Amino acid sequence: MTHHPEPAGTLPGTPQADAAELWRQLRASARQASVWLELARDYRRHALPWQAGHAARQALRCDPAVRPQLDALDLGPWQDPAAGDAQLGRPTLPQASALVEQFSARTHACPGDWLTWLYLARLHELQALVTQEPTSPKPAAASTAHAEALACATALEAITGETLHWLGVWRLNAGDAEGAVTALARLVGVRPLRHGSMMYLGEALLRVGNIAAAEKAFSRASLSANPDFLLNLSARVYAHNYWQEAIAVLNKALALRPQHVPTWLALARIQSEVYALADCRASLDRLQALAPGHPEATLLAAGLHGRMGDARAHLAALQAAYASGDPLSRLASSVAMTALYHDDLPPADVAALHRRLCAPIEAAVVEKTDFPNPRSTTRRLRIGYVTGDLHRQHPVNLFMLPVLQRHDHRRCEIGIYHTGHMHDAYTRQARSCADRWLEAAALDDAALQQAILADEVDILVDLAGHTASHRLGLFALRAAPVQVTFLGYPHSTGLSRIDWLIADATVAPGEHAGLFSEGIAQLPGCVFCWAPVEDYPLPHPRPADTPVVFASFNNAMKLSPRTIALWAQVLLTVPGSRLQLKAPSLQDAGVQARFVERFAEHGIGAERLILHGPSGLAEMMQAYGEVDIALDPTPYNGGTTTLQALWMGVPVVSLAGGNFVSRMGASFLNTLGHPEWVAGDEAGYVATAVRLAADCRDWRARRAGLRARMAASPLCDIATWVAQLEALYDRMWAVYCSGSGQRLLAAATSNQPLRAEDDSGT
Repeated sequence: MTHHPEPAGTLPGTPQADAAELWRQLRASARQASVWLELARDYRRHALPWQAGHAARQALRCDPAVRPQLDALDLGPWQDPAAGDAQLGRPTLPQASALVEQFSARTHACPGDWLTWLYLARLHELQALVTQEPTSPKPAAASTAHAEALACATALEAITGETLHWLGVWRLNAGDAEGAVTALARLVGVRPLRHGSMMYLGEALLRVGNIAAAEKAFSRASLSANPDFLLNLSARVYAHNYWQEAIAVLNKALALRPQHVPTWLALARIQSEVYALADCRASLDRLQALAPGHPEATLLAAGLHGRMGDARAHLAALQAAYASGDPLSRLASSVAMTALYHDDLPPADVAALHRRLCAPIEAAVVEKTDFPNPRSTTRRLRIGYVTGDLHRQHPVNLFMLPVLQRHDHRRCEIGIYHTGHMHDAYTRQARSCADRWLEAAALDDAALQQAILADEVDILVDLAGHTASHRLGLFALRAAPVQVTFLGYPHSTGLSRIDWLIADATVAPGEHAGLFSEGIAQLPGCVFCWAPVEDYPLPHPRPADTPVVFASFNNAMKLSPRTIALWAQVLLTVPGSRLQLKAPSLQDAGVQARFVERFAEHGIGAERLILHGPSGLAEMMQAYGEVDIALDPTPYNGGTTTLQALWMGVPVVSLAGGNFVSRMGASFLNTLGHPEWVAGDEAGYVATAVRLAADCRDWRARRAGLRARMAASPLCDIATWVAQLEALYDRMWAVYCSGSGQRLLAAATSNQPLRAEDDSGT
């Protein structure tokens, strides 16, 4: 008998299964768990863990009862969403060449192996992207190899359209939305009820800007009767701001499976985030009946304190949950951010809390300390921005898109590491401004670090801080010689491995250095620059005989007890005046009643309050036409809202506090040339509001003058501001090159305030 040697990597002493025969059986009927299980065994014998993991997942989908047999195979991290063949959804794959060699050998030994042909088709795509410039044609050899692998995979697939489906998913995850559409759109005529394919097609179409087609694809996906898929679909459509559709999909899933706790949690989470607070309370009541004491439901209930405007209760609940949980959970960032709203915590205590929360994050990983980047101050710097918030009217997008549009690419090479899932017209604009763009949402911190290191970024900029899309774990690992936090979070992160916080001399004066774990890098004017990406016409002046209307369009959690007491004093001192509050939470009758009660405690009746829920941005900007004077909250000042009020010709009264978050209003107003609108204490705040109210009729006619003043001030000089930001990057890099260990980069120049009478013109 002739002896046939076992293929390389086969476990000795085990018979070789006929994988081609197993695939033939699956083509006859794809829902055979036993066949998928045997296929996983065969791949395990041949040391093909990616293929084994894929087969194992299919076996489990067909029959959950095979789980013990799968566990016995010892397949490694086969259910890790970032491991195995999920790596084919990365823009580049360092081991692609080795995998091509291994998988090519497999297809020669087993030509009927559909899955390995599929992997080869994708790997040849990745190789072509690595070896060629983006604008160059793919090399003929790679194109031929790709075409052959694709043809073989298509001919052998057990489920019609499965090859195109996976190629589309991998391309989409890698940031190739156009390529994903090319693959997935072909399934509309082949398998229009392949609901997962339609879901991914909807995402891809959104990214390329074909909104109408995307919505049709999502509608096809929503026809599924699989509650697990519907749960996944709801998360994906919600990530693109289709929140009403997401709630409808979840309600369909609950009709199919009424007792499913994860679906109820998903519904309550969305209801909370869109401020449907009464509905959220009802969902949480149902969760309490189904799963008493569920940790996530408990956190969502705690979050309602914040939605109601009670930062103190919210923080207490978060701290209790954090103390009994994992110190590496993202709950740490929720605690940090909520502390900014608490009006009874001294700035030093808030700073110390941030450091304590970040200490476990840093202790859990090893910081990279060696980088090949040349220490030269004369070369073009590579700047990398890490953000998931370049979409819609997110504040980071409002401020950052004008910056990206004006960067001097002769001076800086700009890379954007996009960690979010949402894409819209603004995202596409931002992408067009970058020299490099990486879709990084699917990458864990270690994989993203490696991608950034491969790009040899000099200065890596965090645009999130502790907000929802943050990647502080990446910055704890360190992915660039110089790391910076900027714009997205108005406070020190507490992470010592971030070298600099970009600020200005008002929000972060040198004497406040002890409040920052980072060094302070000061811009000459204001840390924010207002360059609106949309046109907002000024409203008509209010009639002269109408009462004075003060206002705040800040979210409810900023309306602290100290703020309420301060505003009540303003109303009592200006007889007949009214206060308009506009916030998402105020669409809820219970929240309105709470604020009416809080003002009543200070002698202000409900008739003096005007309470409005949310509206679109354009409508909100026009709502300033009913406002005379904006009141800044404390300790968390308005940011975007303050600049919006000023742009609409509304003067703002602010109280300067003791840290970044409570000094933003002072920074805006000093840069605008109105330091007299900044108070140093509560009595001064009330006096300033009274003085402006006395001049209210004149201010109503001078809206255009205030806008003109703002447009002419450093607060809106975006071209100069971007040049100053780039100069600040140069100074940071010079500190690194010199090794001086400097911790303060003081503002190079200062802006002289404009004279108050300059507002009089129109």
